[in-house]
Amino acid sequence: MAQHFLLSAQARTLSLTAIYKGGEDKAYATFRRLRWPETDSEPVCPRCSCLDHYDIATRRRFKCAGCRHQYSVTSGTIFASRKLSFMNLCAGIAIFVNAVKGLSALQLGCDLSVSYKTAWVLAHKLREALSAEMKGFVLEGEVEIDGAYFGGHVRPENCKEDCKDRRLKENQSEERRVVIIMRQRAGRPLTLVERKEAAGVALAAQHVAPGSKVF
Repeated sequence: MAQHFLLSAQARTLSLTAIYKGGEDKAYATFRRLRWPETDSEPVCPRCSCLDHYDIATRRRFKCAGCRHQYSVTSGTIFASRKLSFMNLCAGIAIFVNAVKGLSALQLGCDLSVSYKTAWVLAHKLREALSAEMKGFVLEGEVEIDGAYFGGHVRPENCKEDCKDRRLKENQSEERRVVIIMRQRAGRPLTLVERKEAAGVALAAQHVAPGSKVF
């Protein structure tokens, strides 16, 4: 039986200890390396793709020598116009991806010592990035598909005469969602959220390659 991913060494490559020990400069260098891997962290103008630039060291920005456009390492990304430090952004990403049972914005805000609104925006930006990464993702070979309903529980009334028949559609909660998981054996999983489980058929046709075995 294969080892669970969370027990492997690959699951421990991003830790809060390493992030805070490295400090703000190392976190900034990490962002530069991930933003411009093709040029070995050297800035590339997002407007004209020019490599020649001037450093504005006091603001950690760059000025393109070609079109004179000013930009930063986060320009044109989900972190554009950021207020958090690079170290806190890296820490937020680490906390978010290492939370195997999910993470609320309230807990993320407590861990980073930021307001609930700041944590909520950061968490949704990370979810948006993950969702964009999954677009066009196709599974093949042996694919397992399953789903389960979550949420939508309505607390019953105390008095019997006030109780409603929750089997009727008009009395059901609109908050109930089904989480559909598609996983290629020995591969990456794909998580989708829909209102009804029947939507899984169309999603399977969209994300599972023809000729695959579905379980």
